Amino acid sequence: MKLRYVKQFALLMGIIPAILLANPEDDLKSASEAGDVSFLLVTDPNATDVDRARGIIDAAMDQIRKSVMIELDRTDPINSALVMKYRLVAAPVPLILVFASNGVLAGGRVAAQTTPEQLVNMIPTPKKSQVLQAIQSGRSVFLTATRKGMASDTKVISACAAACQQMKGNSVSIQVDMDDNNEVRFLNELKINRQSTKPVTVVINAKGQVTGTFEEALNAGNLVQAATQVPSSCCPAGSGKTCGPVRK
Repeated sequence: MKLRYVKQFALLMGIIPAILLANPEDDLKSASEAGDVSFLLVTDPNATDVDRARGIIDAAMDQIRKSVMIELDRTDPINSALVMKYRLVAAPVPLILVFASNGVLAGGRVAAQTTPEQLVNMIPTPKKSQVLQAIQSGRSVFLTATRKGMASDTKVISACAAACQQMKGNSVSIQVDMDDNNEVRFLNELKINRQSTKPVTVVINAKGQVTGTFEEALNAGNLVQAATQVPSSCCPAGSGKTCGPVRK
């Protein structure tokens, strides 16, 4: 069993720290069921500066309303499933993995090369968490950005639903409100104009690549075509460049 560190905000009492004995895999599941962000600190008996890594996470948790810190010793047989799942056998440690409130892995950083602010910035918005969950389960995503009362939004959403039917469970349709301040960062990442007067649908394939951006007019066939393509013009990993969306 490994130590689980928890810091949460109570309604009227501020931060309440607690230390519990638990299984890291069970802890991650419990955290997602409670809607908590999880910081998983991966270590082994030879890891150095572990206390510093804990301090970085602790400082990040001060900025997150509901969050937990969980420690995982990758040499402990009880953790073998997580070690294999997240490919931690040869990873540099201490390593910090960030899990969204729905339990999806949002990313990770070597503790020696990160700051509390970088950890906080890794936490995805609610809608991005849904997108990551779909991609990590091998599905493409049709993300439609709209706002209340926008003309033709029903038609667009219907087209996305029809595309999902054609893809037989290999895609999901997600709607995001352009006026939701909690989603500004994600909308900006997708280069969606929040001042648009028309619905904007971004297609993300199962590899997490943006393969199409459609403004208002679209049909299920075009969506499916975009969702199943892999951009040939994508820059190679490490090039410092990103793949731009294909506008229709």
